[in-house]
Amino acid sequence: MTIRYVVLCFLMTIALTAQAAQTNAPALDPDAVDVKADSLIYDRDTGWIEGRGNVVVVNGEDTLTADYVRVNMVTEKAEAFGHVVLTRPGGVTRSERLSYDFKAQVGQADDMSGVAKPFRWVSDSAERVSTNAYVLHKAEVTTCRLKGTHRHFHVRAKEITVAPNQWMKARHAVWYFGRVPGFYLPYWFRSLQESGCGWSFQPGYHSRMGAYLLSTYSCAMTPWLKTETHLDYRTARGPAIGQDFRWHQPGTAWSGDLELYYLDDKRPVDPDEDVATSDIDNKRHRIRLRHRYYPSSHNYALLQAYHLSDTDVQEDFFDSEYRRGSQPENYFIYTHRGDGYLANLQVRKRLNDFYTTMERLPEVSAEVFRQEIGGSRFYYEGHASLGYLQQTWAEASANADYSAVRGDTYHRIYRPYKLFGFLNMVPRAGYRGTWYSETADLGSGNGSDMRSLFDLGHEVSYKAFRVWQDVGVNQDAYRHIVEPYADYKYVVNDGLEPGENLQFDRIDTLGSDHWVQVGVRNKLQTKRGNRAKDLVDLNIFSYYNLDPDAGEDAIDNINFDLEAFPFAWMRLDADGHYSLSQDILEEFNTRLWVWKRKVWSAGLEHRYWKDESRLWSAKLNWKPSTQWAFGSHVRYEAEEGRMEEYGGYAQRSYDCLAWRTGVDIMPAYTRSDGTEREDEWRVMIEFWLTDFPSSRMRIK
Repeated sequence: MTIRYVVLCFLMTIALTAQAAQTNAPALDPDAVDVKADSLIYDRDTGWIEGRGNVVVVNGEDTLTADYVRVNMVTEKAEAFGHVVLTRPGGVTRSERLSYDFKAQVGQADDMSGVAKPFRWVSDSAERVSTNAYVLHKAEVTTCRLKGTHRHFHVRAKEITVAPNQWMKARHAVWYFGRVPGFYLPYWFRSLQESGCGWSFQPGYHSRMGAYLLSTYSCAMTPWLKTETHLDYRTARGPAIGQDFRWHQPGTAWSGDLELYYLDDKRPVDPDEDVATSDIDNKRHRIRLRHRYYPSSHNYALLQAYHLSDTDVQEDFFDSEYRRGSQPENYFIYTHRGDGYLANLQVRKRLNDFYTTMERLPEVSAEVFRQEIGGSRFYYEGHASLGYLQQTWAEASANADYSAVRGDTYHRIYRPYKLFGFLNMVPRAGYRGTWYSETADLGSGNGSDMRSLFDLGHEVSYKAFRVWQDVGVNQDAYRHIVEPYADYKYVVNDGLEPGENLQFDRIDTLGSDHWVQVGVRNKLQTKRGNRAKDLVDLNIFSYYNLDPDAGEDAIDNINFDLEAFPFAWMRLDADGHYSLSQDILEEFNTRLWVWKRKVWSAGLEHRYWKDESRLWSAKLNWKPSTQWAFGSHVRYEAEEGRMEEYGGYAQRSYDCLAWRTGVDIMPAYTRSDGTEREDEWRVMIEFWLTDFPSSRMRIK
């Protein structure tokens, strides 16, 4: 009985041990490969484990799943078959057969597929050549989510190297759109992260530039410094080279860029311009330096500097920047904002002799915001500035440059109160003193002089309103507010008159004044949530001159400014002025926007300046579906009866690819000097991967 009991216990122990071996592999050490499966067989002599059914192998950050896995617990090499999935921090790969070395993190596979976000790839075979790089043989990559022949695009190459989350590169790559080959690249590189390195190409055609190819090689030199090298060629203008440096340290307070661009222009003067009178030569360049520094929430510094070879280089080669400002500024500004005050240092210097510039070399200023003096209910605001100012004229101008040191300061005291419980009264008194080291008559030897302005003023206003409850179908509440106001100003000048001092900016135009501004503001409001929403905001005002010159009318213009939101899908803005002395509308500008969110939007704008311009412009964008979008624009100058510009586009979006085609035409016209400007047109065909909307191939 005793022997039988011992044998039975021994057999039960063997059975339990075998069952444990089929559930979890033994842990040889903390870094050993961990294997789980429906069935496990472990050979202690060879160190091999065979797992069948729902096999999961985990080693550090690597996870391997398959129907069958054979893994060596000593060498950490594995062979997997059937629905193989290898998951690493860099992505996921799939195959039917995989040989993988967990220790070296290299392997080989047949019929392998995977994800290197945002790309998906498939290959006949693949091998892992380093801890984070694959070489794919007879491979295809795409960002499409569709499979097989349904993909809208893919890139095919005999060999593609992928470093998940870093980069992807191939030689002799062919781009396919559907089943049709689109174009061939001897070398293709695509960064999978913003800080990666790689080429981008932009081919196209322009009526003034000819056919062109713009190429850029971008690379992150350090985590905070990125470089871009430009190699461009335009058939009508020749080759060009550029080098950009962009710096930004994430989480810090500084950033900036330096852009260098140079070309030997074969046709620097357009055919419709007079070559004999042009001062533009073939050697053209643009240098731009910008830097921003925010050491704290109360301090910031801004630096911007442009050096241009000529007046047209911006317009010719940096059109979008030129549209924002035809004459770039050069400045350094440092500002400190304290509690109730602002201190500022600025330097403005001309670097391009063909521009007219008002230079500040330098100018310091301080401003005290309006604030109460103790508990006196009197309020004070002030300003002071001192600087060396110089008016420099363009080298082609016959005007003489002039300069002076100017000191300017003003101080005002306010005492707001209410009269009769509803009338807001704000009387004020102030003084402004401006000193010049030189006067306008530079040859008289008068030297420095002073202008003193003493001003008194008084603001009067009150508000009245009425509320209507439960209006309309939605039972909304509306409130109408009317606010009449008047602002009286009397200024006495004891010193230089505006014609006697040097003219640098608006400060130098000030002098004696005696007028009152009278106006009324109307608002119509409703409630959206817990906040008041303006539906209409209309301000009508005029200035009444209490001391007009001989032959001058006391009231000249009636001004108006309107902002209206009559519906949730409409906005209307209007502004302008009506001349009472001439009994005509001198200026009237209107802007109307209507839209249906995510479906369509339209804008109509009219700008009217008497005897100068009646400019109409309109835009229409329509997106009937998630796949299609259309747009059109037109600009017409009615004063000259001339179409300035018109065009439109059509756009189609697919699962992973989008394209747009359109045209933009600027018809020929006769300039004011009698010269003819030729037709200018752009035909645009562009396509882009929806996962990379900023990287576009463009023909225009």
